[in-house]
Amino acid sequence: MSAGNSFCTVKHMRVPRPRPWDIVFALAGAAALAGDGIHRGTSSVGIVVGLSLLACLPLAWCSQAPLTALLGVTAGLLVCLAVFHPYETAIFVLAVALYCVASLGDRRRSLVVGASTAVFLVAVIMMVASDDVARNTGVRLGLALGALGIGDTVRSRRELREAKRERDSRIAQEREQESLRRVADERLRIARDLHDTVAHALVAINVRAGVAAHLHASEDSDGALTDIMAVSAEALNDLRTTLSLLREADDPAPTAPTLDLVSLTQLLDRAKAAGLDADATVQLNGHAIPTAIEQAGFRIVQEALTNVMRHAAASSTQVTLRVEADTLHIDVTDDGAAAASGVTSHEGHGLRGMSERAAALGGDLSAGPIEHGGWHVHARLPLTSSKRS
Repeated sequence: MSAGNSFCTVKHMRVPRPRPWDIVFALAGAAALAGDGIHRGTSSVGIVVGLSLLACLPLAWCSQAPLTALLGVTAGLLVCLAVFHPYETAIFVLAVALYCVASLGDRRRSLVVGASTAVFLVAVIMMVASDDVARNTGVRLGLALGALGIGDTVRSRRELREAKRERDSRIAQEREQESLRRVADERLRIARDLHDTVAHALVAINVRAGVAAHLHASEDSDGALTDIMAVSAEALNDLRTTLSLLREADDPAPTAPTLDLVSLTQLLDRAKAAGLDADATVQLNGHAIPTAIEQAGFRIVQEALTNVMRHAAASSTQVTLRVEADTLHIDVTDDGAAAASGVTSHEGHGLRGMSERAAALGGDLSAGPIEHGGWHVHARLPLTSSKRS
């Protein structure tokens, strides 16, 4: 049973297919060795060509098994040196194998291979060189160790590039996860605050309205209605306070305009008062805009205009609202400094704040410089559905 299993394992082993560039290196090395041997004329052409091909054949797999290829090439070169003496070209074939070992391995292996190669070369040169041993040793050691050094440098740079790509990918994933978490937290926070603010008041109003509905004319129905008016007014004040908490203290929250698209004219008036030539085009095409979309659109326009006034040094800006395919498109364009229009000074505002508002409703937002100068902000807010958590 054991012998049968071993036979099956050997039977199914497959030699990896050589890569094209490795085959080119192998053939080039064999041609160089054969040319050197034929030029020397110490052996027949058939022997020279055959031994050259056998010596360089391992280079065809230097990318898949560089260390094995190096050992095979070294053994083949020793045979070639003994038979037809290709002293000038053998070192270049060996250098190719050393380069593959260094570029595809690690530094520790390169150091071990380099030390072993140095000892091996010195021993071979001492045996075959007849004159100028020092020069031959220095040149060949320089070529071999230089190939190792170049290969190690290529490997190091490749690893640095791969590490940078991995780091950039990880950072991008972390940023995306953080953005999604912030959107979810923002939606949960708004829902919780609105629930806490409005739920109690609505319960009280419902109870008092039920009592008023069963009171007779002689009873205090006016008092119940007065209570309802007082509770609803208090709830509205609490609601305004809750919404104001969603902005930082130093962010210019609008005190006069309400959070709807009808109030955009008041935002434009504030921009004009600051010296900005602001204009708006609204094309809703008769579509009813949900309250949440109106509020998000108002805030996006407000923050875009705020960035223009603070950072862009612009003279004019154009706000366009249009509905296409059940989607509200918001465009804010200015003629200021493109690089500055997207600048934000506090975390959570500016482009990121606008993007999170759009994402919370299932939309998206993009911003960037315009070809001929200025900055363009485009938001897309679906009217028929919102993003679900």
